[in-house]
Amino acid sequence: MSYASDTVSFGATQRREIVMKGWAFIRPIWQRLILYAVVMGISAVLLFAIQWFAVREYQTQITEISETRLQDIVQATSTNINSQYQTWQVELNELAATIGKNILDNAKRSYTNGITRNPGEFYVLNNQYELIGGHDNPVMQAAVKQIQTLQNGCGITGFTTENNQPVQYMICRIKGTSQNGFAVRTIDTAMLTQRIIADPTHYETLIYNEEFKVVGSRTSTDIGRVDITTVTKKLLDGNTGIVEDNHLKYGIGFSRIDDDHALYIAVHEMDNDTVKNVNQFRNRMLLIYIPILFIAAIVMVFYRRRVIKDNTINTQVRDQRREEDLKQQQDTYYLPMLQSMEEQLQQLQNRTTRLTGGDDLKLLGFYNNLADNLEASASRGDSASRAELEFFRELNQNFTQGRLKQESYIAELALSVQELREELEQKMHGAAGIHFADMNEVITESLKWANRALDMKGIEVIVKQEPVSPIAAQSAMLYRTIQGLVENAVTAMAHHYEAPADMNEQGAFAPRSKRANKTLKISSRMEEEEIVITIEDTGGGIDDKMRWNYFQSDYSQNNNADTISLYHMDAFLKTIGGRLKLRNTDRGLQAIIQLRR
Repeated sequence: MSYASDTVSFGATQRREIVMKGWAFIRPIWQRLILYAVVMGISAVLLFAIQWFAVREYQTQITEISETRLQDIVQATSTNINSQYQTWQVELNELAATIGKNILDNAKRSYTNGITRNPGEFYVLNNQYELIGGHDNPVMQAAVKQIQTLQNGCGITGFTTENNQPVQYMICRIKGTSQNGFAVRTIDTAMLTQRIIADPTHYETLIYNEEFKVVGSRTSTDIGRVDITTVTKKLLDGNTGIVEDNHLKYGIGFSRIDDDHALYIAVHEMDNDTVKNVNQFRNRMLLIYIPILFIAAIVMVFYRRRVIKDNTINTQVRDQRREEDLKQQQDTYYLPMLQSMEEQLQQLQNRTTRLTGGDDLKLLGFYNNLADNLEASASRGDSASRAELEFFRELNQNFTQGRLKQESYIAELALSVQELREELEQKMHGAAGIHFADMNEVITESLKWANRALDMKGIEVIVKQEPVSPIAAQSAMLYRTIQGLVENAVTAMAHHYEAPADMNEQGAFAPRSKRANKTLKISSRMEEEEIVITIEDTGGGIDDKMRWNYFQSDYSQNNNADTISLYHMDAFLKTIGGRLKLRNTDRGLQAIIQLRR
């Protein structure tokens, strides 16, 4: 299996190499045309896929909106019918308690021309269903006789045909009389049609009874028509919601007017705008895609040119960053080594200085003096041989010559150490702008610059310096760091007004003695392992919530191009083994620079 897989992999690699070689032999202009054609083809496929998805989503949304609107119309129509039937029942009860009661009490035929009260016609019947109020209507009397029981004193008949129109009758019992009787109200198709709330120009609403007959419609020719269709079958089975028939969507529902009777409602759009709107939306998207593809082709040509230009610029930027990285690496790794070398050379120079001269020179001539003393003793008769005298003189001469030669070697060594140190500092300064700087001198020169370039009026400057060892760093960045911190302090004090606790007067009218003092304190001190530089002002300090923002690369509140931000100050100090800290005091801000010795 391993041999077979290796063979397949080798064959695929060979085919890729053949394809790449074949592509390389194609002319560049044909390569560009093929590439453009592939990109445009992919773009076209993506656009048509987006169009299909957008059209589908659009169709789904407008279909849902249409179905929701149909259901809302059905629900509103049903609620309107129920409410109206209740209103009609209340009116019929009022009629029964007034006119109907009077007619029954008189027990005689009256209102032969009908009881005038709109809408609908009214009748009064006695217990034997004899008409004693209203004009003669055998159809009504026959329908009322079919009602066996009345729920809560009222009832509704089914639809009957009167004058070739479906009619329904509402019955209420007349109470409070010696005779039993009924008040009857006619509910015709015109009264039901008025309960239709949908716009007739866009929707068709039909109201059916239990016999599939249309009893309510804004079109008069529909009244009395019997519709036995898929929609009405589902409608009379008690279904609600949306039903589709012959590519038309119907909203169906019912309104229960009493325990035995109900009216059924079917609503559909007159014009099916869904398909029309979807087609319009699709055509508009096609019209939009043509300029999009044209613009994409133009953008692709310019993009290719831009890519070539960007590659050139990126190469230049990459080279520049490589140089900066090398420079930063030099600052990070070489500066501590150079600093250590400088300290060791300084110590070696001090030791060679201590080796020259001193108490050792007192031995010069000691042996010679000793030989003279022996010779004087011999002249006085002391036993001292001539050989001993010569031995001490020769010993003294050898010591003197050796010592003089040692002094010459030490002088040459001190000179070599001095030249090596000067050469090291010169190369450091020439290669990366690095030299050994005295921080006290940097502080002094920075204050001179502040007096020339900044408004130091009214600011008390307090400088406290201790002897510190020089450090190896880029002098320009070191000066700009100290100058930037001094400028920040002066600017903060210029924009800050501090009112003393015992100040009673306000603003510029306060006595000078009661105004806030502007004080700038700068100090340097040497510690065991580091040099500490402190710059403290009375400018009110900084917001602790904004402290993190001050050390971001893109955050700066100073418009001076020569001033570097706190982010760049901290980044520079880190390259030479230092760091920058900000600390709020009672009256202002304290910037602390810690430099490694």
